[in-house]
Amino acid sequence: MVSREDELFEELVYKFVNEYLEFNPLTGTYLGLHEYDVLLPDLSRERIEYAIKRIEWYYERFREIEADKLTGYRRVDYEPIVRGLEETLILTRDWPTWKMYPVGFDVVGESIYPLLIRDYLPLEHRLNALYSRVRGLDKVLEDSLRNVDEPYSLWIDYVLMTAKGLPGLLDIVKGFGEKHGFSELGEACDKVNDALSKALNETIKLREKAKPGFKPIGRELYEKLLKARFIDESIEELRRQGYEEARKYRKLMSEAAKKMNATSIVKALEKLKERHVSSVEDLFKTYHETLAKLKKFIIEKEVVELPPMERVEIIETPEFMRPLLPFAAYIPPEVFSWDYTGIFLVTPPTNEEMLKHHNTYDIMNTVIHEAYPGHHIQLVYAKLNPYPTRKILISANEFVEGWAHYCEELLLELGIDNSPEYRLKVYHDALWRAVRVYVDVELSTGMITFEQAVEKLVKDAYLPRDGAYAEALRYTMNPGYQVSYNYGKRKIKTLREKVKEILGKRFTYKLFHKMLLEEGNLPLKTLEKLVIEKAYKIAKTQGE
Repeated sequence: MVSREDELFEELVYKFVNEYLEFNPLTGTYLGLHEYDVLLPDLSRERIEYAIKRIEWYYERFREIEADKLTGYRRVDYEPIVRGLEETLILTRDWPTWKMYPVGFDVVGESIYPLLIRDYLPLEHRLNALYSRVRGLDKVLEDSLRNVDEPYSLWIDYVLMTAKGLPGLLDIVKGFGEKHGFSELGEACDKVNDALSKALNETIKLREKAKPGFKPIGRELYEKLLKARFIDESIEELRRQGYEEARKYRKLMSEAAKKMNATSIVKALEKLKERHVSSVEDLFKTYHETLAKLKKFIIEKEVVELPPMERVEIIETPEFMRPLLPFAAYIPPEVFSWDYTGIFLVTPPTNEEMLKHHNTYDIMNTVIHEAYPGHHIQLVYAKLNPYPTRKILISANEFVEGWAHYCEELLLELGIDNSPEYRLKVYHDALWRAVRVYVDVELSTGMITFEQAVEKLVKDAYLPRDGAYAEALRYTMNPGYQVSYNYGKRKIKTLREKVKEILGKRFTYKLFHKMLLEEGNLPLKTLEKLVIEKAYKIAKTQGE
């Protein structure tokens, strides 16, 4: 029976989702709610401050609900929603980066690109939506610049770097309009290019008066942020785990290097690059072949049950996204659509050194992480989950990234490639995620500088300096996120052993992974309870 608290919960969820999407229609487009495609977020200071007050209001209303009187999925989803609101307040009210660099430049690409790649939408809708959004981008840029009253040089440099690709993106939109006889779209793009040029000049002026570096979130807010994300290890414990895991994987890398007849880890990593693709054409061919190989492997080995109708399409990373995506990334299918196609972005290498990073071992582990059985399979399962709260409001970082990282070592265990070269690659990626933990903690709490973070990533994780710079930059803008990879992987492995113990001979990877994935992207602390309950039910049935 539905309780009065259930009704209050659903009413609040319904109201909050509508207000949230009104404030951020780009999320509506991302979800596949295409009535939002013609809209842009209002980035004026007044509107952002009003939105923060509304989130505070919803946070208090949700907390007034007696959670123990909720039933069904509502009881499970209540705490993740409340903590999600708390996280949003930390990142918008308590540590307002929107006042420290002009976030409007990011909106330009984020508002346009989804409408270009979702080519199954009606042509007229896409043209009209692009036209409507492009016409409003000048205001977005102006408002975001007006908000900045405490600029920081590192973040301003990031804006200047990413903005370089935006004129090219607008040229693509203009060409799209010309191709289909919509000249007004081209005229709108020309106006935005002018506005973009002016905004860049204003940003350069901001750079001249910016404070050096960036503003760390600080220990107090960092601890609150981790708690809001259900990460229950202390900062000290996370750091200790990071250093301990790094030592473990460095030792495993040394063992793999010896089997490769390499005199050091660095020399062994250099040897991996010898197996790189020969050209951009060969790069995309190799990615396609690797996708097919992995899909076949996980079916034959019964690693996970593949959702129906899923598929992956590989395309080039658009230029405006390349500064933060030097290699590859994944865009999931829209939650509210009939389509189950994931978009796999691959960034064409710009020089010989970048080409070497696209060696066969790197490509294999990247595809495992991003597609099979990583993010793609996970996020299609989340799309299939019946509960709207888990489609829109809940997406726990430590499970999302923890699952994809867990899959890397899982397929190594199952024998996708037993060569020491591939082991070196998997262990290197695991080392990198372990180093991320303590670098993220230390950088976000002000224990080390940005330059020291870059040095640690170069020295401790064997990253190239350009890659280390991009990594550390990412940490400054999204504190705590980097912790989620290693943390989530460790928690999933621990949960798997508990389920093995409960199920005994009944345990299979396929069963465990389905039990985990079918609940959507809940926090692992919540998932653990649900999965263990399922395991005991299965064990009890087996006993009967």
